[in-house]
Amino acid sequence: MFPVSGETQAEVANYEIRSNVENASVYFDDVFAGSIEKGSLMVPAETSNKPVYHLLRIEAPGYSTYNETILQAPKPGKSNVYRGILTLLPPQSIGTVSLAISPPGGQVFVEGTFAGTVDQSGIFTLRDIPAGYQIVQVSLPGYKDWVDRVFVEANMNTKVRVSLTPVTTGPMQVTSQPSGANVQMNGAPVGITPVTIPDLPAGKVQVTISLPGYQDFSAETSIIAGENVSVSGTLTALVTSTPEPIPQTPESTPQPEPTQASAGLLSIGAALSALVLFQKKR
Repeated sequence: MFPVSGETQAEVANYEIRSNVENASVYFDDVFAGSIEKGSLMVPAETSNKPVYHLLRIEAPGYSTYNETILQAPKPGKSNVYRGILTLLPPQSIGTVSLAISPPGGQVFVEGTFAGTVDQSGIFTLRDIPAGYQIVQVSLPGYKDWVDRVFVEANMNTKVRVSLTPVTTGPMQVTSQPSGANVQMNGAPVGITPVTIPDLPAGKVQVTISLPGYQDFSAETSIIAGENVSVSGTLTALVTSTPEPIPQTPESTPQPEPTQASAGLLSIGAALSALVLFQKKR
């Protein structure tokens, strides 16, 4: 950049990074800054009178890593020199593992990393494996995974025989809508939805899902060894009818029958009426 009128151009300053390993990688604050060429690397720096804080890292394959914290910025026109001495690491101890796998096929993993596929010979060789204990896994569809902690001897060929065990059971997952329903398998209760029943023997099973207030759901399915079988039932609510009211006929009020006292009073009344009429005629 060119200076603007009235301004002075700042002098260039650098961090000069030196190392005893050619082509070593230099990182400033975990950002790649360049490689050592002819013994050094110039990294542009901002001048400052205040303390700075930078993390310097120098690394190279097969060597120890050099770390240093930079707290002082270079003065204008100057370079601060940092020397990172890398130490050659001893060669890594490695070995070979030969796997004899029965039945052949499948895939091999070392410490969770895919190592290759086994051919029909059933022989699989792992080369340049670090000495010491290593987790080896062999996976083949229809068989249980073989996993073992194998000790690898340095500069030796470790032979391991692997016998895979067939999978004879499988899980079944049962869900329902709504959930919380009772599940029976071949008439025996096995849980409440959603539920997973593991390690079921291969073959046909009858599944019934029931919930109070809903119609039962029934289905037949087959358990397949090594595979996850799912059964899902949508329950239908039961419809209850309201009984119609029965019309009630009002009962007639019974009239009381005249008693003997009432009949006597009527006779006396009639006699008095006749007497009055007789006196009027006279």
